[in-house]
Amino acid sequence: MKALLSKLFGTGVTKTHSTRAVDPNEPFVINLYDDRVVVHRPDGQREELAWDALEKVVVRVSDRAPWAGRAWLILAGDAASHQGCVVPMNAANSDALVRRLQALPGFHQQKLDNALRDAAASKSRTDANLWKRSEAEASAQQDEEASHDATGQH
Repeated sequence: MKALLSKLFGTGVTKTHSTRAVDPNEPFVINLYDDRVVVHRPDGQREELAWDALEKVVVRVSDRAPWAGRAWLILAGDAASHQGCVVPMNAANSDALVRRLQALPGFHQQKLDNALRDAAASKSRTDANLWKRSEAEASAQQDEEASHDATGQH
């Protein structure tokens, strides 16, 4: 995760290649597909994450650049995929991305609502985990066991 964020926003070390810095006034564009999400960043870079590799969804609200002034979604892939996306909530197609994420079992809508409220009020807050695969799978397993117990099946 730290490497992905450093790649996006730099580490304070002067870089010699021609990638330009992310301008918060230029749009990020989100493209959703059945099997993956693709984010096109204003600096010309592209990030991609397969849905089946998605491990965690985090919302970040900070008063420090480049995060300041808006809520950001961080989609982290599993370690094997080496994939992830970081996108501001005002990106093109962000509403469609949020709808897709809200459909994940165990998605924490209240945490997202709180983060959006704080961002609108220019408040900083700690990162909030909106969804985590291991929690969703554990919840689904508990639901299945409860269903079997209710029907008398084991």
